[in-house]
Amino acid sequence: MEVTVEDAEVSDDDVNEQLTALQERFATFSEVDRAVADGDFLTIDLSAAQNGEQIPEAQAAGMPYTVGKATMLDGLDEAVIGLKAGESKTFTTQLVGGDLAGQDVEVTVTVQDVKEQQLPELDEEFAQTASEFDSIDELRADLTERVTRGKRMQQANEARDLVLDEIVAKIDAPLPETLVTEEIANRRQQIEQQLAMAGVSFETYLDDEEQTVDEFEAELEKRVRDSLVAQFVLDQVVATEEFGIDDSELSQHIMRRAQQSGEDPNSYIQHIMEHNHVPEMVSEVLRGKALASLVEGAKVSDKSGNVIDLANLRADGTFGEDDAEA
Repeated sequence: MEVTVEDAEVSDDDVNEQLTALQERFATFSEVDRAVADGDFLTIDLSAAQNGEQIPEAQAAGMPYTVGKATMLDGLDEAVIGLKAGESKTFTTQLVGGDLAGQDVEVTVTVQDVKEQQLPELDEEFAQTASEFDSIDELRADLTERVTRGKRMQQANEARDLVLDEIVAKIDAPLPETLVTEEIANRRQQIEQQLAMAGVSFETYLDDEEQTVDEFEAELEKRVRDSLVAQFVLDQVVATEEFGIDDSELSQHIMRRAQQSGEDPNSYIQHIMEHNHVPEMVSEVLRGKALASLVEGAKVSDKSGNVIDLANLRADGTFGEDDAEA
């Protein structure tokens, strides 16, 4: 098989974005006596009401907020811009959680203080403070290499997905309809639970995705069928190639899953053991090995025509000298 992935080009903007993020980690803040502007750091009070009655669970005081991040409430940025410390404004929006999620409410925001961010100068002093390097040029070169490695990993992930899509598209596998129906129901339930935890209604989700219910159901069914075909194929590759797994590989995989979940590793492992999810973890590792072998067997090129040697790509985005290092 042959697949084509994006180029791993690193632009000045990519590196500058990393430099700015590093500057922000060492930024200082000073209180200013002026109206709120985009990018300011505020301390605010919020009070929500509906039909003139305050909503007890939607009251907050002394909350930090960065203007322009749009991470809290729709319309909040527009409401605070132009206010000074001590001033308030009421606007209409929708809550993202609680019993009134998705309903219109009136929110009053009061600005307690306004702070401005000062980024450090990009000079030798900053390079020495923020890194192990003595100059900005050395720091920039290191960031360029880091971004390059990240782009290589993106290429590997893209190649993995494309190869699997190619395989699934070539195989007409009859699937047990009971299994398909059960999996669709499970995934639908997972989506609805995630939306409920985020305080988003299913209707709002469809509006954001610009989908009808029928389109959502059709896409979900296709994803389920493709996923099941992929599992059957990878399991057959595992059996044919006689892939195995040792304790260290399983432990590393479980720890990665624990980190991805955001849970305490010990609690995550205990949950796995109590609910007998170890065979599922084993299958994930083995299927990963099978998919890696398929990707390594494909011809992967970037859009500029360069062939990419994924077989020797290490997990940190560098290239190993041989298969044992990769």
